[in-house]
Amino acid sequence: MLVNDELRAFLARLLGWSNDRAVEHAIRSLALAADHRAALVLCGAGDTVPIARALHRRALGAERPFIVCDPHRGDVSASVRSPANRASGAAGLEAAAGGSLCVRTRRLPRDFPALAVQLRVTDDVQFIACIEHDHAHPLLVRPAPIVVPPLASRTVELDRVIAEYVADAIAELGAPRAGFTTADHAWVRQHAATSLAEVEKATLRLVALGTSRNMSGAAARLGMSVVSLTRWLGRRKLPPMVGHRDPLTAEDHT
Repeated sequence: MLVNDELRAFLARLLGWSNDRAVEHAIRSLALAADHRAALVLCGAGDTVPIARALHRRALGAERPFIVCDPHRGDVSASVRSPANRASGAAGLEAAAGGSLCVRTRRLPRDFPALAVQLRVTDDVQFIACIEHDHAHPLLVRPAPIVVPPLASRTVELDRVIAEYVADAIAELGAPRAGFTTADHAWVRQHAATSLAEVEKATLRLVALGTSRNMSGAAARLGMSVVSLTRWLGRRKLPPMVGHRDPLTAEDHT
């Protein structure tokens, strides 16, 4: 695992820019997991799989496979908005060779006992367990789990968190900086900032919508159906998507 400035910066985004101790502990946890000496355990409110995927990319590299093993999703390929998934542990382990295999502990595959046995003798797959806040969970006794604090406790840093996810979305989609406005930023802060996963999803979708010619184009770039994107829009009153664009970048909040 290469510990670089990008990885440290992302961990600071997750854990707090003033929380140097937590960042150092997280780096040690990542090193243990990358060396296959322990599972990487992520604990936080809501879904932490997007965080696991982002850590994988920064620690091991985007070219290595990142596979989620969730029996509720079936076998699907990766897209811009979601990782590849395998319903069974055996299929997930095979697909994750050389990379990472991630599970949600509340939705383990049926063959998880057999998977756990295989993981003990496998030295080319990093195992990541995503746990919602539950201090009684046995995996929390593993070496230094990464505990992601709730965004509600980081209101002073929220604008910077949003801006950095915007920068990620712009880079991911190859979009111009004008694809996200100050109005978009204010909307995310007010309506889509209960968790890091929600901020990531909202910024990615707003950038796609703001830089595509139509709904079909935005949905195609996100790897989702027009119906699903329309339903997401229908549940929300979004900021204007046309007109003057006033670009906002991560540097504005650093």
